[in-house]
Amino acid sequence: MISSNYAVCTYSALTQERIRVGIAAEYFRQSTTRLLKEKLNVLPQLLLNKNQIFNYGFPVEMGDQVYIQPNEYQRDRELFYSDNDSTRVCTRCQSTFHVNTDGSQAITSSAAICQDIDGIQYNFHIHTQQPMKNLKLFKKAPKVNEFNGEMSGKLFAIDVESVYTSKGQEVGRVTMVDYLGTTLIDAIVKPENQIFDYVTKYSGLTPNHMQFATETLDSVRERIFDHINEESILVGHALNGDLKSLRILHSNVIDTSVLFESNRRRPSLQKLTSFHLKREIQNSAGGHCSKEDAVASLQLVYFGLMNPHLLSPFYQVSCSML
Repeated sequence: MISSNYAVCTYSALTQERIRVGIAAEYFRQSTTRLLKEKLNVLPQLLLNKNQIFNYGFPVEMGDQVYIQPNEYQRDRELFYSDNDSTRVCTRCQSTFHVNTDGSQAITSSAAICQDIDGIQYNFHIHTQQPMKNLKLFKKAPKVNEFNGEMSGKLFAIDVESVYTSKGQEVGRVTMVDYLGTTLIDAIVKPENQIFDYVTKYSGLTPNHMQFATETLDSVRERIFDHINEESILVGHALNGDLKSLRILHSNVIDTSVLFESNRRRPSLQKLTSFHLKREIQNSAGGHCSKEDAVASLQLVYFGLMNPHLLSPFYQVSCSML
């Protein structure tokens, strides 16, 4: 039988812990708010300019079309395919393979046709190419109005995890946090096609997660638009890929892979977080966590605001001109 004294002590300890956590959260809120006010004139300098948005492969409007410039690693292959194009390039083994007329890949045998860098063999290929028609499905955040005006200039971090299906890469999880790292959206997204590879090592997603998939790509995008307007600032690491996956056009963006670019190399989020924030991420056996990644990219922006001398030379110059 548990004594009443033990119960009282346990309750007291829990209460004290909740108070401690609450005080820490309030201190973080106040310090972050103070930092953003102090650096209000610096923050816009961290936004990608129009040339950077184009060159780093963000979706951009060109007339009535959407265009995505291939980056240096993509220039030897097509990002999009036409209706009558049945060839794809495997992301894993770099082989060219063919798909059915509807764009799907059929698994017809248990024999291995693909191998990854670890020597693991598969009876299917994977790819990231999308149909040209998807370029007509991009949307912008709502314009500023009397109901969403307070969202202008606010920071929101986004991270997307993906899976591979019979028709290529599709969104599997989307997380969005506000400027304090508070979760606004953390949704498991149901792909349109049969999943071939959950890529759990990277996505953190498993078949069990998909049992709770309640969102579609369109519905989760609308939820994102409920929190932002066209003047909100979206933060992420290699954010161009996330916006491409979500089919979102947005020009107010901060990309931490560009922010800390060094010698034309864009460090991984894991390395930046370890080096600058002294914290380890993406080291779980269960794979990456989109909430963890979104918060890390947000905190790297704050670190950059406090330490502009550690940003890429481009941003060092921009910040020094203020």
